[in-house]
Amino acid sequence: MKGVYAVLFRLKESKSIKIGALGEITFDRGLYLYTGSGRSNVVKRIERHFSESKNNHWHIDYFSQHADPEDYFILPEKSSFECVLADITGAIGEPVKDFGASDCGCESHFFKL
Repeated sequence: MKGVYAVLFRLKESKSIKIGALGEITFDRGLYLYTGSGRSNVVKRIERHFSESKNNHWHIDYFSQHADPEDYFILPEKSSFECVLADITGAIGEPVKDFGASDCGCESHFFKL
């Protein structure tokens, strides 16, 4: 199934985490929401975020090794809707600049709630 999704993560304590090419970022403890898309299998993408064993490839892989995934939702939409979902989330959350948005013009696809 193709679709776009959001995953809610809880970071139990503030910490600095190296996020790939973005470098070291300090995250406050609390809730974070990541928006993404699964162009061929969105369920597999969600399973990856909930997995403890993975190679770091995307920005969220680095963060998720330090935070607990709590919940998610999937919308069976075109992958272009991922940016719309990020824009909506940005209205209620604080964006982590450039996180998860290296292949589009969005400020971020990752938000502190």
